[in-house]
Amino acid sequence: MIAKSIKGKTAEEIKVALETLTTGGYLPTLALVFLSVMNEIETICSLLDKEGIAIFGATTFAEFTEQDAENTGIAVLLLDINPAYFRIVLKDNGEGSGYEIGCHIGETGINTFTNPAFIISTANYTIPGASIIQGMIEKAGADVTIVGGKAGEMINMEGKVFTNTQSSDNAIISLILDQDKITLKGMAASGWKPAGTEKKITQCTGQWIYTIDDQPAFEVVKKFLGKDIVEDKNKEGIVKLSIIYPIQLYREGGSPYMLPILFANTEDNSVMLAEAAPEGSLFRFSMPPDFDVIDMVIRSSLEVKEKQMPEADALVIFSCIGRLGSLGPMASKEVEGLAYTWKSPMIGYYSLGEFGRVANGKPEFHGTTVSWVALKEK
Repeated sequence: MIAKSIKGKTAEEIKVALETLTTGGYLPTLALVFLSVMNEIETICSLLDKEGIAIFGATTFAEFTEQDAENTGIAVLLLDINPAYFRIVLKDNGEGSGYEIGCHIGETGINTFTNPAFIISTANYTIPGASIIQGMIEKAGADVTIVGGKAGEMINMEGKVFTNTQSSDNAIISLILDQDKITLKGMAASGWKPAGTEKKITQCTGQWIYTIDDQPAFEVVKKFLGKDIVEDKNKEGIVKLSIIYPIQLYREGGSPYMLPILFANTEDNSVMLAEAAPEGSLFRFSMPPDFDVIDMVIRSSLEVKEKQMPEADALVIFSCIGRLGSLGPMASKEVEGLAYTWKSPMIGYYSLGEFGRVANGKPEFHGTTVSWVALKEK
């Protein structure tokens, strides 16, 4: 399998780059398309569809390739994979909880291939990622490979997923791969360190937490993280919070569940998480990130390379947008480190939540995490 990455600010630039490759005899069958210029979706899809290239697409605040860790507008990873080795499915969520579409994708995968793997993106950040994972592993098994991210930009958290003929802002898209033909190795890594004593969510409804240890939730958050966590200090009511300090929720039999606190309500002192947490959940706050966070992620990829898969044809990365906000310019160093490890064509985007397997764990949903996967044709 030969992979090629191309990037550009407009669909016209992508067209020129694609023509250069195909004129030279390269015939891709699959394209992963991550873009931050929403108005170019239709043009990009038309361009690739005319070339007979299947599309796995998602929108984002910023996308990247191994050529450039900064956002360019449109990033495309082209693969000349045998069409019999993959299938793309886009399933609308409707009024569902996420569990139903997770079951649908998992069942489709297991009915398509004996040993399926899934690269997924979701549009509509409110669809619970944990529910999607639950449905997928219920149908495809707890050992299944699942890697992906939630699509969307960081202001209104709106996004889309799309194929050659479909586009939705409330759906899951899945690239289902035959692992008997394509090897996938990857990991989800965070690096955020827990801080403070264990705390308990004592009252909540959905994503909104009202009390922590029976105290007003926003007051507890401000006491631990400081008043500077509020981005607009002159605003009342629903206020946006800095997302660089996720909480680490405990979950039975799994790694800590990293979730950023997105908003607060100054009127009732509640706070809103990126995803709903069950009442009674235990958690700890996180320390500010340092360079060890980046080193840990890169070490995880080196370990996989040394012990499991020495070479890769392509690399796909989903890095939380919270990492971009907290690490600043150093976020690109993390992406560059992963690219340098594998030295293969790469694509990725900054996501609103991540899907992946932590070391020695099962597939789970995460926040403020980087989830990556390397692909190699057998």
